[in-house]
Amino acid sequence: MRALLKRFRSDRSGDSRDSGLSMAELLVASMMTVIVMVMVGQMFLQTTTLTTQVSQARTANGNAMNISNEITSVVRVATNLAKLNSAIPDPAVVAGGASSLTIYSLSNTSPTNPAPVKITFTLDTTGKVTETRCTGNVSGNYYTFGSCVSTTTRTLGDSVLQPSVPQVSGAPDQLFSYLDLGGHPLVIGSSGSLDAGQRAVVGSIIVTVRTRAATATTSPIIVSNTVVLRNIGLDTGS
Repeated sequence: MRALLKRFRSDRSGDSRDSGLSMAELLVASMMTVIVMVMVGQMFLQTTTLTTQVSQARTANGNAMNISNEITSVVRVATNLAKLNSAIPDPAVVAGGASSLTIYSLSNTSPTNPAPVKITFTLDTTGKVTETRCTGNVSGNYYTFGSCVSTTTRTLGDSVLQPSVPQVSGAPDQLFSYLDLGGHPLVIGSSGSLDAGQRAVVGSIIVTVRTRAATATTSPIIVSNTVVLRNIGLDTGS
């Protein structure tokens, strides 16, 4: 490079002894140009990749937070369902699986006249989480959900990963895991849902949302919350 600079200075000064560039000097200059271009190209690709990963992580994090917040806000006000001519109410958990949950809840109800609704959360095979709300029938002071007066469905988010071991409650990658009052995991059987005895003793539910874009190569974003069911009479408050 020093030789090339010296040649350039000589050419500008009008020195005819070293006019022009030799083939070797031209080859060296070309190689240096290629090296610089490769370095610039690599920096551009790395910057583009990093920007994409940051954008995907930000989107996945926001998606996971939204889904988790919506589910936990419903589970937090879960309630047993009183039955006519029975001292034993129906459990708050109507059906509990690794990727789905149906629960009675006092979500979005009147504080002066609380009315339970039956809400189902479902993670489908495409990674989309939906919420379906069923408004029950009023019979005196009781509510029944044999059929729905009205039904609404909305999508909470997508890009949620499926659990790898759906039959083991408490696995870290399940959307829903269940604990009894003592904090012990309730194991989901071959039916894919908790049985009646297990549903009656659910003391808390772990909601774990794992999101990642389909094209992302980074680790998934994980948001997990353990929600104690305060309204079902099992929690002593200790």
